Amino acid sequence: MKTRTLLSSLAATLCLAGGVGVSAATAAPPEFTPPFPNPFTSTSKAMTLQTVGGFKVKCKADTDKGEVTGPVTALVRITFTGCTSGAARCQGPNGLPGEITTEQLLGTLGYVTRQPKVVGLDLSNPTGGPMVVFFCGEDVRVSVFGSLIGRLTPLNKTLAPGELMHLAFAQKEGHQAIRMLLGGPVDVPMTSVLGGPLQESGVASSDLLKFAAPIRIIA
Repeated sequence: MKTRTLLSSLAATLCLAGGVGVSAATAAPPEFTPPFPNPFTSTSKAMTLQTVGGFKVKCKADTDKGEVTGPVTALVRITFTGCTSGAARCQGPNGLPGEITTEQLLGTLGYVTRQPKVVGLDLSNPTGGPMVVFFCGEDVRVSVFGSLIGRLTPLNKTLAPGELMHLAFAQKEGHQAIRMLLGGPVDVPMTSVLGGPLQESGVASSDLLKFAAPIRIIA
């Protein structure tokens, strides 16, 4: 009887250990492959920022410059051009008319869903300050805080230098399509116009990234 009890306990322990191992493997985050850093540039066409209150900014294009710094991290700065809000032209504090440049943003890689596998890049200001501050017209100050999550594709495919990775942001009426990474808090843009209260906001844009070295997202 004691032998049977001991064997049962051992089997349960092995089963538990196996379960933990499977769980840990399943919980592994998506990762960029080395080398690190891996510099990249990107371009996009039109971008729209819209608050739930109806304030809207449109830009004709953007260019990004950054680097993948580790398995789940990247740094990027984005410059938007041809930016307007209605009839008013928008620009950053030190920018050319129509030009808006973000702070250097930290990108964090993570799952949006595991089944199907959807991977997102969560952009935010690592200092906790605004992602970007700009003005429309003479005195309409706009400050965008919070985070912005876009979907990365392709997954599990090695891209040679110059091949394109797609980073897509989508929104509807000020609500961001991807609102959080799996297991994390809600991370969406929050915008203040003319020093008013923060409003939930959404960004729509589609960026094509080119890397200096081969890269793969393991998911």
